[in-house]
Amino acid sequence: MVEEKQNIEGSSEENDSRQNNSEPRLELLRGERDLTQGGILSTLVTFAIPFFAANLLQALYGAVDLLIVGHFASGVADVSAVACGSQIVTIILMGVAGLTTAGTVMIGKFFGARQYEEVTRTIGTMLSTFLICTIVITALMFWFSPSLLSFLKTPREAFADAEKYVLICSAGTVFIFGYNGFSAILRGVGNSISPMIFVGIACGCNALLDILLVGRFSMGPVGAAVATVTSQALSMFFAIFYIKRLGNLFDFHLRSFRIVPELMKKLFVIGLPLSIQSTLIDFSFILIFSFINRMGLEESAGYGICCRLNGFTMLFSISFGMALTAIVAQNLGAGKTERALSFLKTSVLLSGGIALFLFLWMEIWPESAFVLFTREPGVIAAGSLYMKSFCFDVLLVAFVFSANGFLNGSGHTRFTLVNNLVPTFLVRVPAAWLISSIPGSTLYGIGWAAPLASLLSVAITLIYLKTGRWKLKRI
Repeated sequence: MVEEKQNIEGSSEENDSRQNNSEPRLELLRGERDLTQGGILSTLVTFAIPFFAANLLQALYGAVDLLIVGHFASGVADVSAVACGSQIVTIILMGVAGLTTAGTVMIGKFFGARQYEEVTRTIGTMLSTFLICTIVITALMFWFSPSLLSFLKTPREAFADAEKYVLICSAGTVFIFGYNGFSAILRGVGNSISPMIFVGIACGCNALLDILLVGRFSMGPVGAAVATVTSQALSMFFAIFYIKRLGNLFDFHLRSFRIVPELMKKLFVIGLPLSIQSTLIDFSFILIFSFINRMGLEESAGYGICCRLNGFTMLFSISFGMALTAIVAQNLGAGKTERALSFLKTSVLLSGGIALFLFLWMEIWPESAFVLFTREPGVIAAGSLYMKSFCFDVLLVAFVFSANGFLNGSGHTRFTLVNNLVPTFLVRVPAAWLISSIPGSTLYGIGWAAPLASLLSVAITLIYLKTGRWKLKRI
């Protein structure tokens, strides 16, 4: 920020200078990137790499609990407890993700348009809203967790530990909101590196605590839950410390935590469809998990491991989609529509190429991944059958995630809500239920439900993009 050299009252020139200098000093923010400039491929790749690294660490963060429990705990029941419990906890993560993505979109749009005062007001509104949401969601999770686990048809041998896992993790909801909220702020102003570092801190801490609590002190799923909450808290506090050190983004003074009604409304208009979408899709996974849990303990544990592995197989597609949200928001904010569309095309090509390699690996040798989580032959066999059919979904979501990121960045979250929920509840859940009800069915048949649903989503998205409605302003 340029300092004023004079202080002569009544000078119109100085008053103009003061007005300009009163703008938040985001242009000096370390890690900030103007995503409206530079080559398409280089900008996308360099901005997406930290997203990939962060998502990889996040996937490792979630997988470590299952991996350590699988090798050090007492047996298949403990693996099933963590698998079922983490499926319930994911409801919180999905709900939070929608609102934080809205924050990224809004901040990115204002930042791209150089409306820095709106950026600051959006941050205050978002964090204040999240504090309220934390209280509500924590209370709901404590109240409904046992019922959700019962609905999930959690195996009797795993129920008690699964409930403890969920309740402990639910107590850390404030840390989930905190970390994701601060990461959304930084990504909105083009900083995708710092959130990656915060996840890395959490992942490392979680792994060490899992080895200590589960491996050394034999605390099982309870130890895994304590490790998770502690790591999330550490990550959030590092994020707060980093943003405070910047000094020109958010000051954390009590007066700054102020809800601006019109911005709060925009936050929910954009974020609520994403939260509803993510929560209901996760609920659909719970439904499918309940179908599979009726098939037996080995199938339950095998599918639970598959859910973790899928987080890795879709990393590139998810990362490009997340990067597109911030990139498109900034470019549309700057009025660069064709440039935004070019980013979508490039993302689909890159994601598709990587997805093809992963598809071949999953189809030919899926067992190679399961041995990392368990030594039980029955669990490995059941899970591998699922992966052999599910792997076709990896190809299709290379387009789906890029398109969702593009449309979310343009503010068209209501369309992505409908486009994701219709295939899920019209195709995926009914197909999984029907196949699981057939006597003698295996996870191989259930695995086909996902690619069938994604195929419908691809068709709907292509039609919507062709109409050009995505160009209509939503912010």
